[in-house]
Amino acid sequence: MTGNTSRARRELDGAAFPHVRDNRLLLLLNHWLDRRGSDTVPLRSAIDPAAIALALPSIWLCEFLPDEGRFRMRLAGEEINRFYDRNISRSYFEEIADERFLATMVRRYRRILEEPAIMHCGGHIYFANDSRVVGERLGLPLRTEDGMVSQIIGASVYDIPPLQYEFEIKNEAMQENFTPLFD
Repeated sequence: MTGNTSRARRELDGAAFPHVRDNRLLLLLNHWLDRRGSDTVPLRSAIDPAAIALALPSIWLCEFLPDEGRFRMRLAGEEINRFYDRNISRSYFEEIADERFLATMVRRYRRILEEPAIMHCGGHIYFANDSRVVGERLGLPLRTEDGMVSQIIGASVYDIPPLQYEFEIKNEAMQENFTPLFD
């Protein structure tokens, strides 16, 4: 996937994201913005794990495989794997997402790459099962060395509400914010 380079690159800084609340997400976002430099989307190799060490347990990386037309996780931090009770690295989205929500998930992640855009979600961020997990998720596009925008680095942070609160998980239980990288 490639970003549209005929439009003007949008200048952004951390002040453009008052809806991002968690410090780990802010750490990743600010590092990504810094590594972006004058480019629209930073290279994956520009991301320095040491600079975002406090967020690493909540960080994940996925890629779009154009030959297969689907997404695969490349890596997932300890907190992400704990939620799934297994290491989800190298798993395809259809192996980790409930089929009821797979199309929504793929739509969101394709938008990050194709537009390209920064995604921030809050509320019921996990659709892997009928869990009551709420929190925040950030997804940021990355370029590979060949210039393709085909990877996403993100972070998911969550809290599990007390069991006395019962609710049904629905698509609208999550607030999505997309910030385009072009004006």
